[in-house]
Amino acid sequence: MSDNLVKKVHAAFDLYGLSITKKLCATIAKHLQNNPDLDPKSWLTKVVEQILTQNLPTAQVELENIKQALKECVKPESTLKESESVLNVIDVFTVPKVVYDLNKKKYVLQKINEELFPDAKYKSLVFKERLDLLWYRTLKHATFAPSKFGKTEENKLQLVPIEYLLSESKTKDVCVMGLLAQLKEGQYYLEDYGGSVKINLKDAFYSSSLIMEGSIVVAKGRYIDGVLRVENIDFPPPEVSESSRANFGDANTFGGSHPILLKLSEKLKAYEDANKANFLIFVSEFWVDNEAILNKFKVCMSGYSDTPPVAFVICGHFLSSPASMDSVKKLKEGFKKLAGMITEFPLIHQHTEFIFVPGPFDLSAPKILPRPPLPKYIMEDFMKVVPKTRLATNPCRIQYCTKEIVVFRENMLSKLSRNTLYYPKTEIDENGEDRGQKVYESFARSIIRQSHLAPLLFSVIPVYWQYDQALQLYPTPDVIVAADDFQPYKTTYYNCQVINPGPFIKSNFSFKVYVPYENVVEDCDIPDDEN
Repeated sequence: MSDNLVKKVHAAFDLYGLSITKKLCATIAKHLQNNPDLDPKSWLTKVVEQILTQNLPTAQVELENIKQALKECVKPESTLKESESVLNVIDVFTVPKVVYDLNKKKYVLQKINEELFPDAKYKSLVFKERLDLLWYRTLKHATFAPSKFGKTEENKLQLVPIEYLLSESKTKDVCVMGLLAQLKEGQYYLEDYGGSVKINLKDAFYSSSLIMEGSIVVAKGRYIDGVLRVENIDFPPPEVSESSRANFGDANTFGGSHPILLKLSEKLKAYEDANKANFLIFVSEFWVDNEAILNKFKVCMSGYSDTPPVAFVICGHFLSSPASMDSVKKLKEGFKKLAGMITEFPLIHQHTEFIFVPGPFDLSAPKILPRPPLPKYIMEDFMKVVPKTRLATNPCRIQYCTKEIVVFRENMLSKLSRNTLYYPKTEIDENGEDRGQKVYESFARSIIRQSHLAPLLFSVIPVYWQYDQALQLYPTPDVIVAADDFQPYKTTYYNCQVINPGPFIKSNFSFKVYVPYENVVEDCDIPDDEN
């Protein structure tokens, strides 16, 4: 074998800062020698770039890295990689945590210790990390970013830590960010890393978001006699997802086995463009022990029997009554009937995935988020008949080609509304029409600006301390399916669509259809038989 070829291989890896042994260089050189049609320079660059996507822990290249790179590089250009799946249902217990690294001065992805019940210190870390994420995101916003040298901008605000209030003489136009909490009954405080300050909300102007205890807020006002008299209170400003993703390069922030964010995949984008008519269907509160629901769902499947959807995403609860001694029997019988109906539609049975997301009262685990999937012993008979079944966590993440979807089955809108300090008022015009912001629009603003699905105290919505990142919404996804007992709705905020399919039987058997290529959501329902 030519020593010159081995040197070329070594030089290609050295150019990218990778360390490789002479033996591995010879392995790659042998592959080049056996394929004389390959252009050594461009092909070696392709191999090195593929190895870089594997996110090596060190600069040392191992044999497994070489094998994987060669395996991917011999595939045709149009072929998807093994982990580059068209439809990916992601277990939220495995998603990476987004944290702000003070030493690196940037957001990083952090792996977590797989422990449901860690030390008590992690409880306080949850809110610290939520504050960190929003604090540094807010500092980048045009309103809070420092003015350019030599320029004075009137609309700028300076965000200061709470401890500065005790040491500075400035008392007017004070702007602070912190966790809203009642440290004493009936008295609200803002907390951050350095301390807390009592706030007076009597004359405060509230935004149209649902501001709750346990959320992170920005408060502007006057600091007098140890009390911050708030004039304006709001959530931190939002950030478009493109700007958020710029913090991470091509790292996979959404989760899944692929090392690179699949939203950036050119092959998946090409597949999405080539299959413009593909769609997903979302159904909520699907009671398998209710004959009316099963019959209406059969009507729904018959309507799509010739053009099957990519997936039915079906959220719980899956029983019409609370859990009891015979719940397992009811579930098994109900899913058996459903499986029988699915087999009546061959194209759906063959091509459509069925994704099941448990509700807060389904059999699986304590009412703590995130929730594990439905137990396999309940679904095993169904899965034998319908092999294209995915048992998802709650919440779960779904990636279809380049689109990112978060599905969450919880009555969050009602919980946020019950715990808000100020319920947004609506305005009725002269024609009797509501001109104010709808409550679901306020809800969408709240979760996107908080970058969290459940910005509440643990006493309202319990969360496993080590898995709070499962509820993070940073960067913001393309679609959030907030399956709720509330009426069906769809709204858009900062390029993110927030939708609720509505309870299936209580909302005229309504469901939502999402078309990824067009990034649109369609409202659908099943009419009465006589119509």
